[in-house]
Amino acid sequence: MESLIDDLKLTYQLENGMIPIHLEKQNFVSFLRELVIDILNNPEYESRVIQFDSQEECITFSFERKLLTRAFQNLIVNAFIHGNQDTEMSIKIFVKDNIMEVMVSDNGNGMSSDEIAHLFQRYYRGTNTEKKTAGTGLGLAITKSIIEAQGGNIIVESEIGVGTDFRICFPVT
Repeated sequence: MESLIDDLKLTYQLENGMIPIHLEKQNFVSFLRELVIDILNNPEYESRVIQFDSQEECITFSFERKLLTRAFQNLIVNAFIHGNQDTEMSIKIFVKDNIMEVMVSDNGNGMSSDEIAHLFQRYYRGTNTEKKTAGTGLGLAITKSIIEAQGGNIIVESEIGVGTDFRICFPVT
C-alpha cells in the first residue's frame, strides 16, 4: 500500500510539474554503466545478462540522476520480471545530430500491439503478469513521465516471441 501511495504521489507530481528536477551535467555513459552493474550485483539478477555498448566513453548530458535511475531500473527490471529465466538485455547508447539515443532491448516474450498501445497508461499491467503480482502498475507511466520531464521521449516496439525495444531520445548540445 505504501509503495502504491508513493508511486501515485510521484506520478501526480511529475504530470503536474510539481517535482523539482535538478539537472546536473554528468557523464551519461558512466551513469548507465554503473546502474547496470548495480542491477547485476543484486542477487536476484546476478545470473542475468545485460550487454552494454556505447560508441563513446563520455556523453555529457544534463539530467536528474535519481529520477533517471528510477526510469531505467523500471525498464531493465521489468524485462527480467516479465520475461523468462533466459531473457537477456542489450543497452546501446549513441549520439547522432545532437540527439542521444538509448536503446534498451530484450529477447523476452514480446508484446502485442494492444499491450503496446496501453503500456504507458497508469495501472496497466499487460497480459503476461501472472508470474508476479508485485508492483503498482505505475512503473512505465512513471518512466515515461520522468523521461519527458527531462526533455526526452520514449518509443516502444515489440514482437511476440522476439522481444521488445525501448528507444529513449534526449537532445544533447
